[in-house]
Amino acid sequence: MTQIILKNDIDQNKLSALLHFLKSFDIEVEVKTSKKTSKPSEEFSLTAGLWKDYELDANELRKQAWRIK
Repeated sequence: MTQIILKNDIDQNKLSALLHFLKSFDIEVEVKTSKKTSKPSEEFSLTAGLWKDYELDANELRKQAWRIK
């Protein structure tokens, strides 16, 4: 199965023309619409994910990263 997702609102005439075009090639067409949902922005945190079980300090990491031997 191949899917085509239109991410922007499209006016009804253009959508109708697109559906007619696809149907002319004997392509089965199904239209589903959904409301746009926005994800709440999350601040980046060193304690998230992989680092959640470690005690980390951003300043200490910077010192270690820039240490020249």
